[in-house]
Amino acid sequence: MRRMGLPRATAGPVLAVLLLCGLVTAPASAATAFKVLQMNLCNSGAAGCYQGGSAVDEAVAMIQRRVPDVVSVNEVCLSDLPRLTAAVGATAEYQFAFARRKSTNTDIECSAGRGAYGSGIIVKEGIRTSGQNTYTAQDSGDEVRAWACALSEVRGFTACTTHLSTTGATALAQCKELVPATVLSHDPTGSATTRHVVVGDLNLRYSPGSATNAQNCVPSGWFRKGDGDVQHVIARTLTFVSTQEYAMYRTDHPAFVVNYTF
Repeated sequence: MRRMGLPRATAGPVLAVLLLCGLVTAPASAATAFKVLQMNLCNSGAAGCYQGGSAVDEAVAMIQRRVPDVVSVNEVCLSDLPRLTAAVGATAEYQFAFARRKSTNTDIECSAGRGAYGSGIIVKEGIRTSGQNTYTAQDSGDEVRAWACALSEVRGFTACTTHLSTTGATALAQCKELVPATVLSHDPTGSATTRHVVVGDLNLRYSPGSATNAQNCVPSGWFRKGDGDVQHVIARTLTFVSTQEYAMYRTDHPAFVVNYTF
């Protein structure tokens, strides 16, 4: 049976004319979704919101439902990270930020022998290089606050996590220490177009007119999205889509999701 349509001899020239006239265009490439999940799990064992480690089970379920590309977790134990990372995916890897005790210059430990206490950044596609350290600015308390950053294995973006001081002025100084200089130090290209996300419990709120307004930590060319309280994501070179908050019942913070495309 013969297929109806243009004769074979004329199809090529006609298609060429249509292309030249702009009547036939190639489909635009679809934007790539990029999801960031922030959780504070209150899992040290020292705070009143601790619920025997069950916040980790809740966090695993949250990760499996939301399927994020990057996960930031604060107030966790080093021993929690393997389970959380496995929930993100088979290729996922993490970097831990060790909180220190000022009085002894040692890592703060979670209760019941669960290992070092701090924050973790988990990257679904794996980590090429990473680092962690404490801030120069610290408050008068015994906890020395820390950050961790990771350069992703495949797409070359940088993701960082942190849990800042409960003293507003110190938290703002720490935030400015992290963004942008520390974050950019993990970008080997030095490119103005490289994607970055800084995620965590900043202990700062969006409060216009306040000296400790979280927005005061956002450099030119970056933008911030928050949960209406102390959890924020500060990003660069991503297109914002939406935010969501999800109740968590084994910790005192909601899960906070920011959706982007690039």
